[in-house]
Amino acid sequence: MLTANMQRTDAIRWLKAITYLGIYGGLLMPVAFIPVVIFPFVFSKLIFLQILIGLTFPAYLILAWAEPQYRPRQSMLYLAIAAYFFAVGASVVFSVDPFRSWWGNQERMNGLFTLLHFFAWLTMTVGVIKTWPQWRRFLNYEIGLSVFMAVVAILQKPFPSLLMFQAGERVGGLLDNPIYMGAYQIFNLFFIALLWMKGATRNQKIWYAVAAIVDITAFVLAQSRGAMLGLAAGMAVFALVYGLLTENKKAKRWVLAGVLCVFAGYGILFAMRDTDFVKNSSLVRFTNFSGATRTRLIAWEIAWKGFLDRPLTGWGMDTFHILFNEKYNPESLRFGYYETWFDRSHNTVMDILSMTGLFGLITFAAIFISLFWSVLRAHRKKWIDAPITSVLIALPIAYFVQNLFVFDHPAAFSMSFLMYALVIAATTAQFNEKRDETAAPTGSTRSVPWIAFGIIQVIALLFVWRTSVLPFKASMLSIKSNNAFGSGAYQQSYDYAQQAAAISTPYFDEQTFLQSRNFIGGAGNEAFQKLPFWRAWHDLVIKISTDHLKNSPRNTHPHFILARFAESMGPAIPEDYAIADEHYKKAIELSPKRQQLYYSYGRFLIERGRKDEALDILKEVTSFDEEIGESQWLLGLHLFFDHQNLEEGADALIKSQTVLYPYPLKESREAMALAMAYDVKNDKEKLKEIMNLLPTLPQSSPQVYLQIARVMEHQGFIEERDRILAALTRIDPELATRLGPLTAGVVTTIDAALQITENLPIPEAPTTTGSISTTPIASSSGGTGPRR
Repeated sequence: MLTANMQRTDAIRWLKAITYLGIYGGLLMPVAFIPVVIFPFVFSKLIFLQILIGLTFPAYLILAWAEPQYRPRQSMLYLAIAAYFFAVGASVVFSVDPFRSWWGNQERMNGLFTLLHFFAWLTMTVGVIKTWPQWRRFLNYEIGLSVFMAVVAILQKPFPSLLMFQAGERVGGLLDNPIYMGAYQIFNLFFIALLWMKGATRNQKIWYAVAAIVDITAFVLAQSRGAMLGLAAGMAVFALVYGLLTENKKAKRWVLAGVLCVFAGYGILFAMRDTDFVKNSSLVRFTNFSGATRTRLIAWEIAWKGFLDRPLTGWGMDTFHILFNEKYNPESLRFGYYETWFDRSHNTVMDILSMTGLFGLITFAAIFISLFWSVLRAHRKKWIDAPITSVLIALPIAYFVQNLFVFDHPAAFSMSFLMYALVIAATTAQFNEKRDETAAPTGSTRSVPWIAFGIIQVIALLFVWRTSVLPFKASMLSIKSNNAFGSGAYQQSYDYAQQAAAISTPYFDEQTFLQSRNFIGGAGNEAFQKLPFWRAWHDLVIKISTDHLKNSPRNTHPHFILARFAESMGPAIPEDYAIADEHYKKAIELSPKRQQLYYSYGRFLIERGRKDEALDILKEVTSFDEEIGESQWLLGLHLFFDHQNLEEGADALIKSQTVLYPYPLKESREAMALAMAYDVKNDKEKLKEIMNLLPTLPQSSPQVYLQIARVMEHQGFIEERDRILAALTRIDPELATRLGPLTAGVVTTIDAALQITENLPIPEAPTTTGSISTTPIASSSGGTGPRR
């Protein structure tokens, strides 16, 4: 019997060790960075978590079966979180895209499948780590990780390429996104405050002070305004609650004084917001809150409309992009193409409301209600003291406030579930027990079911291989294919693409994007088109694109990408034109007010000779938002050059420069088109402005400048004409010969000089005939893809 008990004790100890590996390893998720996959700052982290939990959770299940003390205790908060997951599950079942709602995508990894791993981690943590001594060790471990994360972010300032990807003015370290770093450090700053106040020794306080300074430095360098507002709200609530609860008058004064100093310091900074010191430093973001306000409001409005359409279970987890596209507001283009592709509303409450409906919102609110109720109840029962109570009330508020301006992400999920686990543990009578549960448990009435454990572990291994390892491998091969393509190793790139496509993975979205983008870029490369496997590669791209659309048929962007891919392949494979036409129409059907789709489809119709259809498309898109100059510009080009409707074309081209959001000219050919429009309308004053604009634009062909000189000559601006011709003849001796009669004074016009020297080579002047594709439409109709 003694031997059996010893064997069982050893078994429990091993099961606990594996469980602890999953719990402590879970906090390594934000640190994980494997730069061999697509979106390594997100995808590699979540795959790491999936594998870790998949391999350690079975041990916890057996541990909880054999030892009831390791099961989660009854907790309102735990039940509320479980209820929220049921609501999210309902949103997946009734989703407009169940596949996406379950799996998510590589950029966000916010499908229910991934979120369930956080819930499993929470269950393991609250089942095993229950007392304050255990939590003190656990939080100290997290603080150590936060300092490492902060140091990496700080080092990106002197070494922007530290993590292989160039960092910007704002740094995010191993989280890449500065918003993520700001949110991550909010939690750690509160954890440091808690450990400081809970009986830390003098040496420990020195360590916590250093950790706080390092974490605050990374927080400031991230320049996340939403995180700053969240931290400010949390600090204010902490000071209020601690001031009300603590009986230590000295501590109360120090806390209140510290918070007042922080707010006074910010008040001084805000008062100095117009000084050069603030304007020319990173502090400007903390005093200027006007940026991107309208685009956020547009997204929130769309989220509200989506809720009204599907009020109970919403559109489905991780499907805001479908809602945003369907109800797209054309005003978004006023702020650039980057602001036209949203897959989140940048407000967690609005995300939950629109994607999970009332069920999701009510259960989400229940999480916070039960959290605060549990904390206050625990304080009344004297299970927790003033420091813990203050932190556990202030931190959720800080998290909630910053989430009103951003969306949840892997680092925030990691920290928020850590916070939930701490609250669940702290609001029980067991929390302040002195005994350390790292000792071997006794008194169990169940044996360890080794056969069941073996079966569950094998199933878990197979599941992890299928759902995490294989997708990781497919993503890795896709990146290898992309890199090989960029270096011109086309055979190797194709081989990798084939291998990636052959792997069963739910994440084909980025494969289709990268392969299509590369093909579109290589469409004009003659060497690329002569590859013996070129057609097979093309067929592979078509296959993975159509397979992806079978899973997510309502996603606008892959339809758009496939249409552009097929259009670019059309000259070599004429049947692709039908594919392009089909998917342009489908994309417009799914996002009927998105100008970018109309611009590209209009260009496609023009190049196919369907000019009347193109005219209808371009006229329609101008009605979406008459203050967008680009719509007027493209319509004007089409009327002017393709339909020879000079009057209406000139009106539209000129209007593109006078609307609230004028079209910015990008090259000299565009300046030529505008000059010709001013010539038609006899607008001499505006025509003169072209001369000031030309030096700011990229250099173009001599024919373009020659046509602008003709326009100047026609309007009597001889001095301006001669300035253009003088510059041209300096760089083109052949043209100087052709214009010799004009410069010698024999004739007075450009065309007369060219006529006299007609036996010499002549640079053809642009005419008002021919397709719009010879004008600058191609450079402005593609736009960008989703926000990446």
